[in-house]
Amino acid sequence: MWRFWIDVGGTFTDCVACDPNGQLHTWKTLSSGRLKGRVLAHQAAPDGLRLHDPGLTCTRDGFWTGWQLALLNDASTIATETTVLDSTVNGELLLSSSLGEVDTQQSFELFCDEEAPLICIRRLLGLRLDESLPPLELRLGTTRGTNALLERKGARTALLTTAGFGDILQIGSQERPDLFALTIRKPTALAERAVEIHERLSANGEVLEPLDVDHVRCDLQTLRRDGIEAIAICLLHAYRNPIHEQLVAQMARDVGFAHVCCSSDVAPVIKLVPRAETTVVDAYLSPVLQRYVDGIHQRLTPGSRFKLMTSSGGLIDAANFSGKDSILSGPAGGVIGYAQVAQHADALPAIGFDMGGTSTDVSRYAGTLELEPETRKAGVRLAVPTLAI
Repeated sequence: MWRFWIDVGGTFTDCVACDPNGQLHTWKTLSSGRLKGRVLAHQAAPDGLRLHDPGLTCTRDGFWTGWQLALLNDASTIATETTVLDSTVNGELLLSSSLGEVDTQQSFELFCDEEAPLICIRRLLGLRLDESLPPLELRLGTTRGTNALLERKGARTALLTTAGFGDILQIGSQERPDLFALTIRKPTALAERAVEIHERLSANGEVLEPLDVDHVRCDLQTLRRDGIEAIAICLLHAYRNPIHEQLVAQMARDVGFAHVCCSSDVAPVIKLVPRAETTVVDAYLSPVLQRYVDGIHQRLTPGSRFKLMTSSGGLIDAANFSGKDSILSGPAGGVIGYAQVAQHADALPAIGFDMGGTSTDVSRYAGTLELEPETRKAGVRLAVPTLAI
């Protein structure tokens, strides 16, 4: 069985593979999944147009069949698109239609409907788009969650919390990175709505005020109509008794929300602020990550094993991967890697410096991995174990 280790960064995706004979193979591509090229020669043909770029050489004829080709103009915007009908091992493409006037040295992009990790796998296996992948083992680290958090490109999220605590995320813990700054710049909020619901538990988890089911259902229906995609539920003292959170979650699913996160599942800790922030992060990022992971998982053949790196440096099955696990998924792989190298080279202590296209991550290793029970990333507190990066 082929084994693949893939790191998806903000700019590039790097792949190392081991074939059944134990030989290692590598490949690197853009994380966008778009392959850039330049026309070195072109000619009209009876069955279409032929372009040549030696950068597209591969191990078999027909590898690029079914891909889309976009010819770019001087401003690097798409001038026209067409489909690749056939290709040769030396980088010659047969296109389905004429692109009009084509200039030598003109830039183009090749793309398909698969994510960068699948493109790496197909490239190393030499499989066309219409060919199924064999059973394989895939271990993946990705900065997709990290970058979505940094760039605030997660799902539209609403927080449901106990009445009287609707401003818990705005107030936070009152910690500021620059205590004496006259101009206070708060990070952009992840949850665009905060809804207070009538219920109350005691500090021991006893029900003091029953859940107002009708009011909650009405609020959820309003959020659904307003286009909210994900629901984060964080109720007072729910870490002691999750009954009200579970009832609200079931109502949210009945209304039609596919992404519902409960603080009693995500971060069952006593402190309300970090519990709320962690739950919102999980709800905010999980839809983005689920679409990404599902897009890869659905293309894998039954019998394949697919695991992802978590922020704590461990591996988790793709089906259980969520937003809170993803914040340092990519950087964690780098820490595990250089820690092993430093250990074998007897070069301790060691400093890891991982510069990517979006962020730079620094860590240290002196014989044991350093874990933080609580951390702050991109202005958000996370109450889950993460590597100290």
